[in-house]
Amino acid sequence: MTKNVSLDKELSLMVALDLTQMDAILLRYVSFLSRVWKIKHLYFTHNIKQSQLYNLYEDFLKDDITIEDIVGRELERSIKENYAGTAPHTLLISSDNYTESVLTELAKEYKIDVVVTGNKDELQGTGALSQKLVRMLQSNLLLVPEETKHHLNKVLIPTDFSADSAKSFLAAKSLVESSKGEVVALHVYNIPSFFFPYIDTQKAIDKTKKHLHLKFQQFSKKHRLAENVRFQHIDREELSVVEVIEQQAENENFDIIVLSARGGNNITSLFIGSITNDLLLRNRNMPLLVII
Repeated sequence: MTKNVSLDKELSLMVALDLTQMDAILLRYVSFLSRVWKIKHLYFTHNIKQSQLYNLYEDFLKDDITIEDIVGRELERSIKENYAGTAPHTLLISSDNYTESVLTELAKEYKIDVVVTGNKDELQGTGALSQKLVRMLQSNLLLVPEETKHHLNKVLIPTDFSADSAKSFLAAKSLVESSKGEVVALHVYNIPSFFFPYIDTQKAIDKTKKHLHLKFQQFSKKHRLAENVRFQHIDREELSVVEVIEQQAENENFDIIVLSARGGNNITSLFIGSITNDLLLRNRNMPLLVII
């Protein structure tokens, strides 16, 4: 049976703020999450790059004010305006050239369950920080896009039937509990087209579908998944696995994608490590929860 990674318990969340328009989006989404999860404490963090400080310190020190003072005041203002949750919070300001290292150390020190960051597109930023965090964190990572819905009625979980991917189903349970929402498992496969001249195409497709349904039943039983998880399988044909996941998420109006940072790597499986990496760079339309 899979190690318990349930998010039903009281959670500690760390939210990475960066003094851009993304902060308001994150604070409002975390306010929404406080009605979904049992949040014990929130840690709002901001890292000031040391390389940006050196040319400014001398001027500010003349007025007995520091960059940290200004950043703290601005963050407190933004939190007051945009955070409407009831969970207590602490503001943590650091100065280091490597934000991913700071966040990793803080997450370890404060025993953080979920680190929340922005998944930016039009606003400033790239997916580089998220990619590094997935490799370094021992906490789960939630990426929130610029435009996101404040409800969790449909959760999509790409799976390769590995024990690692089973963790996503345990973690997703808490997301739909209050809304009585739906969890959908998605397996993306491919039958190479060069086989088709030599085999009965329809027979091969039917046999593959039957095999996948049986495999999911065995996977579900082994890892004790909820009985109401709906299973989907899609032949990617000429598309990439990530393109299929994104299309399916958009076509069926899913509210969030949940997947493991790692997974199996055999000829018929989603290689979750690679897929997660690509989604960190590409997914911009809905939150992405990566289970570490």
